[in-house]
Amino acid sequence: MLDYLQPRDGPVIDGLESLEVVYAKDQPEYVPLRTLSGEEGMSAISRWTPTKEQRISIFNGADIMLEVYHFRQPLSPVRVAILIEDQGDTSSV
Repeated sequence: MLDYLQPRDGPVIDGLESLEVVYAKDQPEYVPLRTLSGEEGMSAISRWTPTKEQRISIFNGADIMLEVYHFRQPLSPVRVAILIEDQGDTSSV
């Protein structure tokens, strides 16, 4: 079963909102995607927020699946990263 992650409900990086580009902002059939420019403008970086249940699944060993639409064209390079921030006490994950 796939349980889809959603983009973060907020800035990609707090304080850098003025640098964001929002994809699908005026396309109600899609979820708007806030992004920051990456790799000298050659990529877009977005932020995704797992639910508590998804975080527990990941903690317990669930894999993260990445689906990339390529529309029958060559596949573009992709990367998946974990944002490491000071989370304080994480004992209640």
